Amino acid sequence: MRYAHRRTSSLPFSETVAAVETAARSYGFSVVRSYDIQSALASKGFEIGPLVIVEIGPDEEADALLSLLLPIRLNVYEEDGEVIVAALRPTLFREVFPEHDLEEASQRLESAVVGVLDDACPQAAC
Repeated sequence: MRYAHRRTSSLPFSETVAAVETAARSYGFSVVRSYDIQSALASKGFEIGPLVIVEIGPDEEADALLSLLLPIRLNVYEEDGEVIVAALRPTLFREVFPEHDLEEASQRLESAVVGVLDDACPQAAC
């Protein structure tokens, strides 16, 4: 099983971050927060490549079962000169919380997350 859904973007880094946030909103998510990890670490004297973590949650209040799977973090980073967008697959959490019936909720959420990444990096732009 692949643990993450990952796409390569041909857009510049900052445009990719914006595309991820726009795609997340189009799937009914709210952007809870974006973390610029590169800047945060640079302020402490550590140098890393560009890395922004976009944290998304529901636009409306999630039910208790779905809240086990949220928020979702979408990572935008550079690797070998390419801009990558990746997220853990929500279906992984069925194994983390086996006492809960997460099959349907995790499948729905994963479908939306995959859609967000695919829309942010359409085939023509990737």
